Amino acid sequence: MSLQSEAQSLAPSGVISLFTIDSSSVGGPIMHFVMGTDNDGPVVFNQVEYQPIDVQFEGLETSGAGALPTPKIRISNVDGLAQALVSTYGELLGCTLYRVRTYTRFLDGQPEADPESFYGPDIFRFERKTSENGVFIEWELSASIDQEGKQLPGRTVIRNTCLWRYRYFNRSTANFDYSKAQCPYTGSQSYDINDQPVADPALDVPSRRLSCCRTRFGEKNPLPFGGFPGVQRVSS
Repeated sequence: MSLQSEAQSLAPSGVISLFTIDSSSVGGPIMHFVMGTDNDGPVVFNQVEYQPIDVQFEGLETSGAGALPTPKIRISNVDGLAQALVSTYGELLGCTLYRVRTYTRFLDGQPEADPESFYGPDIFRFERKTSENGVFIEWELSASIDQEGKQLPGRTVIRNTCLWRYRYFNRSTANFDYSKAQCPYTGSQSYDINDQPVADPALDVPSRRLSCCRTRFGEKNPLPFGGFPGVQRVSS
């Protein structure tokens, strides 16, 4: 099952967040961990073992205006691990945090294990320590895009045309090829360029209008439209 298919499933498996702290810039180790407790046991994904740590990650809400959000990570200090990192490696300031998210279905050891099925990585940097006590230590993070001075959106703004790559029907295999697809549609029904249902999957072509999304995903469901329909026309 593909990542897109799992996301659209009526009963998807649980989403799991996997973290990596790279403190090599300050002479420290590379640590892999997952949200959990010692009783949960480690998680393995793409042959990397992630140890369970009591950790909270928050502040990724986004909006269409204003500055980028300021995420925070809070790591349990009960066992002294976080304190040791702070004391030994300069409070981890400037170190990099990576987060990938996947479904439990794709973890190593599962029947459908797939190391290529994940979201991310999301990349952050430890900017400053904001709180420290015997229970936890908290850091403020900055997103990598914020550090690079990039502007959003990072692609051309087109109002009524979806630019996502659509699936391709491979006649030699008689199957759809999703290897380069950006559109998440994986339904069995095919539609032509006029959004009309067709029996031949080789004729499955997107119209690239909002109607294309509505036909495939439903009128009342979220539409992953790759254009910017909310952009107002400007005349000079």
